[in-house]
Amino acid sequence: MYSGSMFPSHFQGLWLRIALPFLCFVVAGSLALVFWLQVTAQRESRSVFAALAKTNADFIRSEHVPTTERTADALSRVLGVEVFLWPLRGWESQFLAFMTRPDVGAGPSKAVSAAHLFPGHVQAHGRYEAVAVRVSEDVELMMLRETEPGAAQLFESRTLGVLGAFWALSLGLAWALARGVVLPLRLLARRLPHIGNDADATLPGAERADEIGQLARAYLGTCAQLAEERARREQAERLAILGRMATGLAHEIHNPLSAIRMHAQLLESTPACELASAANVSLPILIEETAQIEGLVNQWMFLARPAPPQTAWADLGLLVGAVVRAHSATAKHSGVEIDVSLPSGSGLGVRVDARRVAQALGNVVLNAIQAMPEGGLLSITGQQRPGLVCLVFRDTGRGFSGTALARHAELFYSEKEGGMGIGLNVSTEILKAHGGQLLVANASDRPSGALVVFELPAFTS
Repeated sequence: MYSGSMFPSHFQGLWLRIALPFLCFVVAGSLALVFWLQVTAQRESRSVFAALAKTNADFIRSEHVPTTERTADALSRVLGVEVFLWPLRGWESQFLAFMTRPDVGAGPSKAVSAAHLFPGHVQAHGRYEAVAVRVSEDVELMMLRETEPGAAQLFESRTLGVLGAFWALSLGLAWALARGVVLPLRLLARRLPHIGNDADATLPGAERADEIGQLARAYLGTCAQLAEERARREQAERLAILGRMATGLAHEIHNPLSAIRMHAQLLESTPACELASAANVSLPILIEETAQIEGLVNQWMFLARPAPPQTAWADLGLLVGAVVRAHSATAKHSGVEIDVSLPSGSGLGVRVDARRVAQALGNVVLNAIQAMPEGGLLSITGQQRPGLVCLVFRDTGRGFSGTALARHAELFYSEKEGGMGIGLNVSTEILKAHGGQLLVANASDRPSGALVVFELPAFTS
């Protein structure tokens, strides 16, 4: 398409490049046909006119009809043309008398004069034609007529019939061009913008042996190559993600495993008399570190094989309480106080997969604790809105950067040192699977701090 063209956009395209020359061809062909028909009709008319003059001359000669002015007038009335029977010896005087008639102009006089000089041949001047035939050695039969204007021949049945047949043939040729060239190219142009994800392995015209067939086959070949390249790229991306997942899982599990090993060795080396006292210290840590490993494995399993949630009624407040207790030791170690203020009773009833939602809650709580390495406050509040149950997490850390706000749900994006960037992504996907959403922002009513909001559909019996 050419911008700024004099043609509207729906009139632009290959068909216009074909239609304009084809239209010129039709116009030129029509004019040529009209000219040819006029010349042919004129030739035939003059041939008939000459034959008519010869026939009448032969009739006068064979029937010995008097070559008088009365005979000429009778023939004029019968034939519908002017007929003169002039003596050859006095032809000049007869011609001068003819020229002095008030209705005779230059056209008739010149046509008659030329016909006299070339007997047997029709001579024309302007719209007048004349033919002269010798009746005898002394008398000449002169016939004069006025021809119809050329435009009148356009409306003759033969002219209209030939033009109609030519236009019908032109329309058929135009239809064949449109069907054979323009339509396949238009279909190809319509599919070309979607070549990257065109799953249709067929294209009309691909079976043709001409250039359009070559173009269609090249398009299908390119589609196949792009599909293969996309499959290879997806496979490479899956392998890259698998590698990052394996690296991240090994990194995340390393610290809990070290703590488990250390406390297991400590218990192994403790004398039997002190084993109970040492177990009181080590067993809670072992349980907590084991739970952390279990949470990490569950999180990676969710990334690797997400499945529809198995929902049942649950109290969101109870889930929050269990998650807070599970992370209490980590919070205490970091100097973080967790303040939970939720409605009592079943005010936060939801229908969810409790294990999955607890995993999402744990991700947010752990992120908040890690965002306050020098201690701080994490407040968790909840409320029920029309059709929604909301949990609001506020911390007193540094808050989100502008980039983190825009990319918080992006897998493997993290600004935290040593972080793998999966927590908020997993939490976001879990809430989406339950028909909810996760919103993030920075607190506006305090100098710093992050704000994370859980929204889940309220339970309806």
